[in-house]
Amino acid sequence: MLCLLTMNNNIDHTNYDLVMQEELKHLEGRSTLLLHVCCGPCSSNVIKMLSEYFDITIYYSNSNIYPEEEYNRRYQELLNFIPRFNKDYNQHIKVVEDAYDNIAYTSKLEPLKDTGEKGLRCKLCYSMRMKNAYNYAKEHDFDYWTTVLSVSPHKISRWINEIGNALQQDKPKFLNSDFKKRNGYLKSTQMASEYGMYRQDYCGCIYSYEEAQDRINRQKEESRSK
Repeated sequence: MLCLLTMNNNIDHTNYDLVMQEELKHLEGRSTLLLHVCCGPCSSNVIKMLSEYFDITIYYSNSNIYPEEEYNRRYQELLNFIPRFNKDYNQHIKVVEDAYDNIAYTSKLEPLKDTGEKGLRCKLCYSMRMKNAYNYAKEHDFDYWTTVLSVSPHKISRWINEIGNALQQDKPKFLNSDFKKRNGYLKSTQMASEYGMYRQDYCGCIYSYEEAQDRINRQKEESRSK
């Protein structure tokens, strides 16, 4: 995995959304998909789209989230959303929760804490959560696996797909994607509003939390100085 944790500045013109669409065209029948999910709002439109093609199991593997109260709030929001989605769209999606260990997770991110959002800290965070999802998908004999992370405009889709493809073996197959394409992020926010879901204001880890707090404090200072 270490080979993935470098800044690769080569421009990648791959349209991963088109790659996914081509893959979907060649599916025969309904395949099983393990979908790594970071939260309910980000997953909403992704689940809606993919449920047309796959029997989905959601994998909630997010030890990055700080503090634990926030982790539980996001997880509960997901658990509240899925039964409603299943009823509305005649699905049978279930949710599997990975073990939560923020202390161990943060210790791995700490050496890269100052690289900022979209830096190597985030790339390591993607890779650890995706490796957990891949291992679960492999152990439980899924046909495909992927993650909703690329729906966010704050995530680098190229890195996400590089990590997924590096992990892939014969089975399970990684489903390339860029879920923010075709207004995917906008649709997810709209769907989250329709279901009245809580939407967080920072990505998850303690460092993104602190950076968000710094932004809020700066904005307050700027508003007071005007």
